[in-house]
Amino acid sequence: MQRGKAFFVVGHKHWGKSKTLKALTDNRRVGWFEINAAWFFIRRMSNDDIPDEFYELLNNLEPVKKPFVIIALCPTFEDQEKCEELLNALKDFKRKYELHFFVLQHAFLDDRQISEKELAHLKDFGTVQKLSRKADKEERGRAFEKFILANI
Repeated sequence: MQRGKAFFVVGHKHWGKSKTLKALTDNRRVGWFEINAAWFFIRRMSNDDIPDEFYELLNNLEPVKKPFVIIALCPTFEDQEKCEELLNALKDFKRKYELHFFVLQHAFLDDRQISEKELAHLKDFGTVQKLSRKADKEERGRAFEKFILANI
């Protein structure tokens, strides 16, 4: 079975993940979006929004039906139980999909940042690229699209 490719936009709660995805899709609420002749299934809700649905999605995605996916992800590594749940889910998901993480290093509205420890966890699973400055949603969307195109 050929593995699919999963692209995650990463940030904590109220970090700008959804707005980044809206900018990527020209403010359209879509389940599918075309980038460079490839169709991507998009999941805007992350594991910090509705965890059960997020983990169910990861379990049920199949590369044959959805070879390219874009998913919002919150690195919930500070809570031991949530950390283990997320790491186990990513470990299982990596069997089916090649994982690529686009990290919004800075919160858009305040001074919070993704830690080096959180980045290290992600690097265990796939490609990681940081957007290391604050940027508006359009700039984040363009940067995320460039990241996707570089890794497709």
